[in-house]
Amino acid sequence: MTQEIGNADSLLLASQPIFDKHDTIHAVELLYRNESGLSAEEVGEAVATAEVVYQLSTAVTQRVQAVKVPAFVNVSTDILLSPHFLPVSPEHVVIELVERMVPTNEMIETVRRLHARGYRFALDDFAFEPSWEPLIPMASYVKVDISSVEPAEAKRHKERLSHLNLKWVAERIETLEERDIYLQLGFDLFQGYYYARPSPVYGKKIPTATLHATALLRALYQPEPNTEEIIALIEADPELALKLTRVANSAFYHPLAPITSLRGVVTHLGLCQLASWVALFGLLGDAKSEHAELALTRAKACEMLARQHALNEQDAYFIGLVSTAELLLGVSRQEFLECLDLDTTTTEAILHRKGDYGSVLQRIEATERHFAMREFGHSGERDQLLALYCRAHDTAFEMLSTILAAK
Repeated sequence: MTQEIGNADSLLLASQPIFDKHDTIHAVELLYRNESGLSAEEVGEAVATAEVVYQLSTAVTQRVQAVKVPAFVNVSTDILLSPHFLPVSPEHVVIELVERMVPTNEMIETVRRLHARGYRFALDDFAFEPSWEPLIPMASYVKVDISSVEPAEAKRHKERLSHLNLKWVAERIETLEERDIYLQLGFDLFQGYYYARPSPVYGKKIPTATLHATALLRALYQPEPNTEEIIALIEADPELALKLTRVANSAFYHPLAPITSLRGVVTHLGLCQLASWVALFGLLGDAKSEHAELALTRAKACEMLARQHALNEQDAYFIGLVSTAELLLGVSRQEFLECLDLDTTTTEAILHRKGDYGSVLQRIEATERHFAMREFGHSGERDQLLALYCRAHDTAFEMLSTILAAK
């Protein structure tokens, strides 16, 4: 009944399936793992939780979706109370609230707010303490550790809460006899070594800077961007804030006076240029110089070609840049685009070369190949595109100089 997810690359975490009474996988629980063999207790709850949530939000999301079941994930109190919480859709995740958390008024109100947004909650290792009573109506699952709760006690609590629409999960099931006991008690779901041990999940890790950049890009690409939210997101990443301030004050933009505030940076660059630089810093990271050069040249060439066809230059630049995610990050374009949640036109252009912007991208990619092979001297559009690409290549060098100065 075990199931492997992913293939050999970096060890991201582990996955343990949760089965229904028909032995069908209902969900998977994501568990902390690292390549050094340290446990969650050894690295600390906050670090372990942040790592699991990070992988769920980026590299693992596609693999969880691939098995068409939700992912159960433990969260620390700090992450639960974070204003940005999880950048994943509620239908893909079940948030586990563990017994060691303290149900303060702030926590209860946060759960209530997230529940209203569609997030589901599981009460993990539930000990039925009175202080947890306000959270029970907002729970979708109650997980009972059968190694610490007797069947009679579990039955008593289940009957007491029978008026609520709860799914009951028996965890730490190790034998057929234990499964049968809790099946007869009316439990809905089962988890434990009897079914499957946690399986390692391998994949490509997206850099932390890229994850933060994707959150900022989502805010920038809203139909009505909220400037205050954008400034707050930049402030949350001091390194990015410093880089953007240096860019805004660089010779590339010729400010009339030094810009010393993030509001000034946003105003001076404008939202379109800001999105381009955020995407650049998020994607380039520690990319090899030749990869960065190609990414910037492609983006600028798409921008220039779009101008000739009266298309939106910034949209074309952004599409050209994001299309290099596979080269720069080692993850598929589709996986990276899942982090951004962009409009259909942009996504279709990048993934399938559809529409006017997809045609621009396709023609520039073909020109890249001609440029790399030094196939000059042809008449017609090919040489026109090669000349455009060479101009874009020169501009990319200037932008790279600005980026290096901002680091």
